[in-house]
Amino acid sequence: MIQTVIKRDGRIVGFNEEKIMAAIRKAMLHTEQGEDQQLIHQITDRIAFQGEPQMTVEAIQDAVELELMKSSRKDVAQKYIAYRNQRSIARKAKTRDIFLEIINIKSNDITRENANMNADTPAGMMMKFASETTKPFVDDYLLSEEALQAVKNNYLHIHDKDYYPTKSLTCVQHPLDHILTNGFSAGHGESRPAKRIETASIMACISMETAQNEMHGGQAIPAFDFYLAPYVRSSYIEEVKKIGSTLRQGLFSLVPVSADRLFAFAARWFTRR
Repeated sequence: MIQTVIKRDGRIVGFNEEKIMAAIRKAMLHTEQGEDQQLIHQITDRIAFQGEPQMTVEAIQDAVELELMKSSRKDVAQKYIAYRNQRSIARKAKTRDIFLEIINIKSNDITRENANMNADTPAGMMMKFASETTKPFVDDYLLSEEALQAVKNNYLHIHDKDYYPTKSLTCVQHPLDHILTNGFSAGHGESRPAKRIETASIMACISMETAQNEMHGGQAIPAFDFYLAPYVRSSYIEEVKKIGSTLRQGLFSLVPVSADRLFAFAARWFTRR
């Protein structure tokens, strides 16, 4: 006897014979002979008691088709089979229509959902194909029934639902000042604190690249120039020292005091600003 049913989305629910009866009744109402309550109950009882303890929706529907074909109501079997095919096409058509809208670059809620991605580009299209394929998986296997009903009734919108299986974080602002001061680890290697503007700039890029592999959404560095200013200053002072050293060793070797004064003046002028 059937006790539980495996739905198309993988969920296991209790067996409800009323659904079999309703499906057969609907097919009968589209025939000339109409409804036959006795046959409906006979087929439903036979499937319910002869079936396995746990069956899939498709297996139960196959059994209904078989019982209808064995009965005198072949016309009902034809209507039932036709309805199953229509429902199958409708389920596929939903995904097909979404993909066609992406291909045709139509402006809608699907293509405009993420401001960080341009769905008009080839890369953007591929991302949207993957995105729209992932969302049904999230609905079927990861979200609770309560959450699904809230979305269906427009009480809740799940932004970036396609990234739900990844358990990753979304948009972030990088604490670049902390990264430059303390360094950071990229997993397979570590970076020491920056000393020069060149190193600081490279670390800013690497930190964003590393984070993008661990998250989704947009990234930003607030006060980028403010965070880099100390490294501009230190690099400038270091370069001035190099110039002073070169001058002392070169053209101004005969008058070293002039080179020292030049360096001192440049250093004082910069530090004041």
